[in-house]
Amino acid sequence: MSVRENLLRLHRWQLEERQNYLIGLESLVERLRADARRLQDEAEEGARVSGHLLDDGGVYPLFVRPLIERRRKIERSIVEVDMQIAEARASVTAAMQEVKLYEGALGQHSGATPTRHSRRPRREPNYLAAPTAVRKRSV
Repeated sequence: MSVRENLLRLHRWQLEERQNYLIGLESLVERLRADARRLQDEAEEGARVSGHLLDDGGVYPLFVRPLIERRRKIERSIVEVDMQIAEARASVTAAMQEVKLYEGALGQHSGATPTRHSRRPRREPNYLAAPTAVRKRSV
């Protein structure tokens, strides 16, 4: 494998890692949103059973308050993960551009004509030609 092929393989691997990281973040944010919805539903159900409304800003029963605080904490986490997703998407985009760059360079190199820095083709030895140096016979 040439150096260019190794670099291309490395950049493809980095792209795949960044894509997997992005997929993991997106999966995490979906689970967090589902948890926030579930906690909101539980808090509303608890408030309804106790005869309070969540929107009135009053004092909630003891079993509802932790649900509301946990939901708020999850919502802050969702905001942070959304920012990480934006950064990860930018990273994936940059990695894709690098892979395309190296693919283009490898494709260009494989079909290119020899340049000044390329190795010159070797001359095949001519075994049928007369020897250039003749040894003297010792008598």
